[in-house]
Amino acid sequence: MNFFRRWHGHHEFHHHHAGHGHRGPHFGRHADADGFVDHLVARVGNKLDLDTEQQRLLGNWLNQLQQQRDALKGLARGSELAGLIAGEQFPRESARQLLDAKLDALRAAGPGVINAFAEFFDALDGEQRQALRFMMRRFGQSRRHGDPA
Repeated sequence: MNFFRRWHGHHEFHHHHAGHGHRGPHFGRHADADGFVDHLVARVGNKLDLDTEQQRLLGNWLNQLQQQRDALKGLARGSELAGLIAGEQFPRESARQLLDAKLDALRAAGPGVINAFAEFFDALDGEQRQALRFMMRRFGQSRRHGDPA
């Protein structure tokens, strides 16, 4: 599940990257989520030679991940976090409640994310599964070495 978050976070727009060999569009905080999902479905779909149904299942999984990410972001706005450190004492109970809300959101979204990925993965043939494993392994190695995915 970290794949989406890490990939999305890596591709946020930074002015210092403009024109310096960064490939593809940058997806920052204000990017169109549907455009991001469509781009990723097209890119992965092309690499794995996905048919229309497989692309739909991949898009469904990515949308589930995006919804989970948005729900978690909504639970910890900057003003709420700033409120936790505004007083003279740190409000441990309020911080625990915020953490519990995040964990509850993860628990609620988790089965949908898992099921959506399982449907996508199960729809792949053996060759596509192997290509996906290779892509994920390459992505993990490039992230550890600081290279763009």
